[in-house]
Amino acid sequence: MKYYVTHTLSNEERKLYESKGLYCYDLRDSDFGNDIGSIEKRVSVNNIGSMITNKEIKLGNTYADDFVDYNTFVSNNKSVDKISDLLSKNKNRCYER
Repeated sequence: MKYYVTHTLSNEERKLYESKGLYCYDLRDSDFGNDIGSIEKRVSVNNIGSMITNKEIKLGNTYADDFVDYNTFVSNNKSVDKISDLLSKNKNRCYER
């Protein structure tokens, strides 16, 4: 999976990227400086930015597991420099935790 880390996306930006077949997530601060702790669908407190991916990240269904650890995710996936690098025809698979 490819991903792009960016500023906190507005609702309009999210809708635009999702209309192109991309997936948008928020990043939560780790509470230990300016490190990213987790990837979540929406973060209202301690939001440190957003991530856009070319495939869906499978999050848990309950509050206790509705996130993915950021460091684990980035060690297993590929960062890109531009959003256009995320656009591809292979969008059917998802990242399993």
